[in-house]
Amino acid sequence: MTEWNVKVLYYGHITVPKSALTPSLDEDLMLDIPYFGFLLQKDGCNILVDTGISEKTGIVNGRAWGGWPAVGGRTYLEKSLADAKVKPEDIETVIYTHLHNDHAANSNLFKNARFIAQKSEWECLLDPLPVMKVRKDYDPNLVAELRQVDLLKVEGDFELADGIFVFQTPGHTPGSQSIGVRTKKGVVVIVGDQFHLACMAFPKQTELIDIHGKRHKITPAPDVYGPFYPSSLVYDYYDYYDSGYKIRAIAEKNEPEFILYGHEPSLLGAGL
Repeated sequence: MTEWNVKVLYYGHITVPKSALTPSLDEDLMLDIPYFGFLLQKDGCNILVDTGISEKTGIVNGRAWGGWPAVGGRTYLEKSLADAKVKPEDIETVIYTHLHNDHAANSNLFKNARFIAQKSEWECLLDPLPVMKVRKDYDPNLVAELRQVDLLKVEGDFELADGIFVFQTPGHTPGSQSIGVRTKKGVVVIVGDQFHLACMAFPKQTELIDIHGKRHKITPAPDVYGPFYPSSLVYDYYDYYDSGYKIRAIAEKNEPEFILYGHEPSLLGAGL
């Protein structure tokens, strides 16, 4: 069986109260929440999951989602790739977990890549609901940018390559998708913002490690929420719970280390 290496790429961060992601829990805990990409490598093949935020339109005057302070952008993306000893032209495929503005900028950096997003996510980017516009979930500049690249608009689940499986996991957005990757330790799942943090997928956790290595006590979610704790940004809760179970079924084991979360600070510098 083909096994891939997964590298976590740091694209910057946003400073928010934890409760901005986990409503009503740990309102006084401020965290630097990272922007991430994931580099999948095997035998000279390079596949990139998510391309980060734009320092021009995603971050404006040093602030991003919710008006919170943020740093990031193209230079952070380029540095992370350089640290991984990969050039932008080496990327063969870019997979978008979804098209929110902190996951899908900088596409014109990858001249040789094909891009993959769910068709339903593209449609949401083209015609977002008013509340999505108010929150600036999607960057309207991304439409023209993605029309300049080789964008494949797919529907549903498929096998991208031996050992890499892409499957639709709506909830956070209509066209969110997750990526199952066979590694040495087993199948891990890159979930985008289905679970921003590990404590959303495993809500009884009592500790969080921030990007500086500091440990923080956190509040377990109430039992009434069931096996997952939804974030403050879920478009469809029925889909969200269905997708959570789907991810659990595809991951090799029902353990936190078999999920790669969209913004989990403790992933910084991790490799599988």
